[in-house]
Amino acid sequence: MVHIRGCPSDAKVFSGQIKYFTCETCCLLRLQTFGLANILFSLDSKLSEAADEVQKHLWEKLEPDVVFSGLKVDHSSVPVHHPTLTETEVFAEEEDEMDKFFHVTEDNNPYTYKNPKPIRFNDLLATMMGVSFLAVIGPPGSGKTTLSKRLARSGKFFTILIRFMDLGYNFALTLKQLLIDFPFKDLDSTIRNNAFKWMLKNQHKCVIVMDGYDQSVWSLNNQKPPDVSYDTPLSVQQLVANLCCKNFFRKSLLIFTSRPHSILSIPVYFRPKSTVVVGDLPTNAVKEIFFAFAGVNAENLWNVIGTNAPQLLELCHNPLLLQLIVFAGLHGNGGNHSQTITKVFEIILRKLKKSGHGQGMELNKLVKPLGSMAYDGMLRLTVVFTDDDLAREGLTDVNVQDYVINIARCPRLFEGDKATFYFIHQLLQEIFAAYYICLFMPIENFNQTIHQLVNDRHWYMVRRFICGLLLRDGQKKGKSTKLFEELVKLFQKGVPSHLITDILIDLQECSSDIQNSFAKFLPSEFDLKYIPISSSAAHGLAQMLPKLDKPVIKLSLWSCNLNTNSLELICNAISKMKYKIEFLNLSGNKFEDEKITSLSRCFTKLRKLRMWGCGISKNELEVFCRQLEKTNTSLEFLDLSGNDVGDDSVTVLTRCLKKVNTIGLWRCQVSENGKKSLQEELKKNEYLPSTIRGLWRTSVNQNRLSIR
Repeated sequence: MVHIRGCPSDAKVFSGQIKYFTCETCCLLRLQTFGLANILFSLDSKLSEAADEVQKHLWEKLEPDVVFSGLKVDHSSVPVHHPTLTETEVFAEEEDEMDKFFHVTEDNNPYTYKNPKPIRFNDLLATMMGVSFLAVIGPPGSGKTTLSKRLARSGKFFTILIRFMDLGYNFALTLKQLLIDFPFKDLDSTIRNNAFKWMLKNQHKCVIVMDGYDQSVWSLNNQKPPDVSYDTPLSVQQLVANLCCKNFFRKSLLIFTSRPHSILSIPVYFRPKSTVVVGDLPTNAVKEIFFAFAGVNAENLWNVIGTNAPQLLELCHNPLLLQLIVFAGLHGNGGNHSQTITKVFEIILRKLKKSGHGQGMELNKLVKPLGSMAYDGMLRLTVVFTDDDLAREGLTDVNVQDYVINIARCPRLFEGDKATFYFIHQLLQEIFAAYYICLFMPIENFNQTIHQLVNDRHWYMVRRFICGLLLRDGQKKGKSTKLFEELVKLFQKGVPSHLITDILIDLQECSSDIQNSFAKFLPSEFDLKYIPISSSAAHGLAQMLPKLDKPVIKLSLWSCNLNTNSLELICNAISKMKYKIEFLNLSGNKFEDEKITSLSRCFTKLRKLRMWGCGISKNELEVFCRQLEKTNTSLEFLDLSGNDVGDDSVTVLTRCLKKVNTIGLWRCQVSENGKKSLQEELKKNEYLPSTIRGLWRTSVNQNRLSIR
């Protein structure tokens, strides 16, 4: 920057070359600069207006939060609650060697969730903008798509929302066509051009949400993104790969939503830098939403389900399943017969009604052809169907049209347009596929397929429905026998940690006799470390633990995001076990007074208890010690390390030393004065210093415990 000598206005220009100007030249330069600024301002304004128009258009196209069409409830009367969100690093690991960049790694435990940390919905975008690529994962019906819509409507950033199921392009296209032209084709071309230019200039303000990677008809395997410009036409896989590795929109946030198993199929080089797990609805929100959907029958329905099928109330922590369970309860004899999620879907399918013109087929005549089509779609990894798919099953669009049109708020089966259609939720496709497998698939094909159905994560919801259809009556014959044997083989060879929770939920679809038969094959060690435990998984674990006819060596629930309800279920189950648990690890779960109270119910069934880093306060420690004092048993080892016990709380522990052989207090923020006070308490009560570990450098007791 230099001063223009002799100019009365003491004007300044940005130039290293200009040194002297007359006042006339200076004024001319100022006028030109002012004119250029006006032009640039006008251009920026047009770009900004275009971006606003695109964003407004997106908001207008977004439907409200999904409410199952069979529920006669006003959208505005349903309270808005977000499921729990937990930030993890599950997909953060990358391989170092370049030759492994384009190849799916085989990890012994790919579902290990690392360093889980709660995150609020309102903070999600702002917190994650620096991450660049984020995966939002969760089980079916957990609210991933609803979450995507809410993020797009938040207005905090310029957001593009695209569904993977719509990206079946088999021709080359540009990034502008992918993000702007095709999704907003009804907008003027000038607006689309200017909006894309605004995105390029304001990348740090842009969020690109791509919903449902598990519903994509293509994969990112063997994609090596070329170094090209934004205007270069590429295949849709290459465009998305460039977005993943930040060749395009480097400063923007890219979000994939998906079921977990599909994200794991992405080559390591493209993996998200961070992951947010969509978990359960909070317990208080479940009842509030349930009552909003159930209306005047809410109180009675809640009590009936709680008495006859409490496992369904745990499934109500899933937003979609909550709606389906309420619908089935209202239309299926008040909830008396819908005791499994499979039966819930059966009630829903029975209530699907034809529209007024009545030209289609009865649904029971469509189960076989639609089931075959659904199964074929699962094999082809697609959720989108066409008239050709119907034709292969001997159907036409007329046969199914009654179930595409939504009349008088009755539930419908499909959504879509004249060219393509899809089941209103992937779960419906999966239960139709299960019907085909159980009722119509030839036994020879079933025997050849069942291993894949049981072991492959792609089929895990189909497997759940198959369990509900074949193993709910306790009979083992034909396909039921083969399914039972395949599940037993899975248990005998050792169920991977990431499959245990899924299998526990599957067993809730089976009869008590089947559950008792499976109990003998359950492992003696349950290592669920870092795997978020949903309420339904906690209920499944609680159902099976009392059925075990052998001691459990280890139950590790380290950093499993246990809520108060889940911990209460598990502790009640432990209290009913025949044998003691050698080692229970609850580290990394935050404990409040309610959780501490629940824990006291299972003290008599524990030998060693670890509660490392549970955020236990002085008040909670006092509650814990008071309850431990009342028990008629003792613990061999109690590890309270990593809790900020401090000097004021450490002496509280002396109240329960009669009930504990050894206590671990590493990293508990105890000062030298606190240690001296504790030593005096130990001496006064005639306890050995070795009773406490982690406060002194030398240990008197050489007999160290083996804690895993």
